[in-house]
Amino acid sequence: MIFGPFEKYVRPYRSRILFGTLCIGLGQAAAARIPLLIGEAVDVVSATDIASGQQLASIETQVVYILALALTVALSGYAMRKFLGYASNLIEYDIRTSYFAHLLKLPLSYYQRHHTGDLMARATNDLNSVHVFFTYGIRGIADTALGLSFTIGYMCLLDWELALLVLVPMPFFSIIMIRIAAVINTRYKAIQEYFGLISNFIQENLSGIRVVKAYVQGPPQNAAFDKLNLTYLDKNQSYISTRANYRPLSYVIASLCLGLNLWFGGKAVIDGEMSLGTFVAFNAYLTQLIRPIMFMGWVIDRSQRALVSMRRINEILDDEPEIQDRGLPPAGEHQIEGRIAFRGLSFNYGNEQILHNIDLEIPQGTTLGIIGRVGAGKTTLARAVPRLIQTNPGQLFIDDVPIEKWHLETLRDAIGYVSQNPFLFSNTLNANIAYGATDAEQEAIHHAAEQAQLRKDIEDFPEGFATIIGERGVTLSGGQKQRSTLARALIRLPKILILDDALSAVDTHTEEAILGHLREIMRDRTTIIIAHRVSTLRDADHIIVLDEGRIVERGSHDELRENGGFYAELCQRQELSAELETL
Repeated sequence: MIFGPFEKYVRPYRSRILFGTLCIGLGQAAAARIPLLIGEAVDVVSATDIASGQQLASIETQVVYILALALTVALSGYAMRKFLGYASNLIEYDIRTSYFAHLLKLPLSYYQRHHTGDLMARATNDLNSVHVFFTYGIRGIADTALGLSFTIGYMCLLDWELALLVLVPMPFFSIIMIRIAAVINTRYKAIQEYFGLISNFIQENLSGIRVVKAYVQGPPQNAAFDKLNLTYLDKNQSYISTRANYRPLSYVIASLCLGLNLWFGGKAVIDGEMSLGTFVAFNAYLTQLIRPIMFMGWVIDRSQRALVSMRRINEILDDEPEIQDRGLPPAGEHQIEGRIAFRGLSFNYGNEQILHNIDLEIPQGTTLGIIGRVGAGKTTLARAVPRLIQTNPGQLFIDDVPIEKWHLETLRDAIGYVSQNPFLFSNTLNANIAYGATDAEQEAIHHAAEQAQLRKDIEDFPEGFATIIGERGVTLSGGQKQRSTLARALIRLPKILILDDALSAVDTHTEEAILGHLREIMRDRTTIIIAHRVSTLRDADHIIVLDEGRIVERGSHDELRENGGFYAELCQRQELSAELETL
């Protein structure tokens, strides 16, 4: 594994990277030959036993060779950038695509444990570090390694003893650079992790901007952000202070090498042990050596940043989704009819048990109403049906088939789910209603809006269905948001419809109108309605009351009213409240 954590993404483009590296090698080989030709030319010019005509002819030949080598360097540099630049873009594309696709596979519980801002920081800031490394870093590593190899090789070819003397500082420089690289890795990792915290802080404040403004929390949030930003600044200052050692150290080492060459090489020329041309060539090679020495610091810095960033991205990619398709029939072979059965279903969030031994049958085409106190487990029960949470095997069945045996795409395609917290995208109302319905006709979109009692509201907007509703539907009221997500579910004509407190933000008059449309729709569909208002569940075929994760009451509306339990008390309170409102 030459490329370590990058190996998976580099593998498809190894040939491009190899060709790009070969181009670097060709360019470095050509560039390394030029000082040797310059040295030979100096020896020809300084020779007293060669005729001037022969000297001029020799110089002209050297110039042609140098121009040819320079052209080789230029062409190889162009080809190298083409190969490595294209490979870099493709690698970045693959990583970004894999990262986003993996995020979509992770269960809801994952996002309860991880901050959105941090996940976004990895997809942007960390990925940019990886991109820069593959665009310039690989080139830098090959450039530096080959440059040092060719340059030192030619220096040894000219005078190996002088080369050993001149390059004495290099081992000490290498040891220091390795130590700095380790510090860079640690400090950059701390910076990236803290950047994730800052990103999450900004994301939360922008998402909750209405609350921030309503509670006049601008100054306190500014102060909190300033504190975070100062800590981030301190971490960056610490990182920069380490990086700052690279260039001065490189200059010192390069100057030492040049000084040693002037001392020992100059003495050798004076003593007649070395020709002037050899000294000039040797000095040119030392000058060439300065660039890779200087570049080494940048390469180490970028490679360490890329390693930290790729490992952070891989931390997410290595997390296996809890909910997966395993040994299931391909989508399309089986169609869901809508029978649902909970058989002894229990569920835990960590160490806290939410549902206890739920036994429940929901025949195809019937409506189940669920009611209960806050935290009773109603939403958890609803989320289990489309496998938004992972239940124990053999406890939940769809059409008498264990839910884990259904292909996820087949299962979720057959379900229309409206959550208690409606989410809308920053797009048109048209696009939001049609979301998830492939090639939805405009007539179907209008019909779904009408069923959700939303069409009149939409037509009152200046742009109608083409109205851009802003991030999370910020321009809509709570009731309009709920009805928009309801229309989104209805347009799919699902076999199973789940309404998780989906009408809580609409008034009773609008609720009655919506339910009037839904009664016709629910005749052919299995429907689960979670509500806090008894009026919403009155026409359900079967109603259950959940309390602390257990079914404590079950029956029809009339049966539960006569039982005198929680449901009956709730009916009385809500009826009394409705009467008081009319007074």
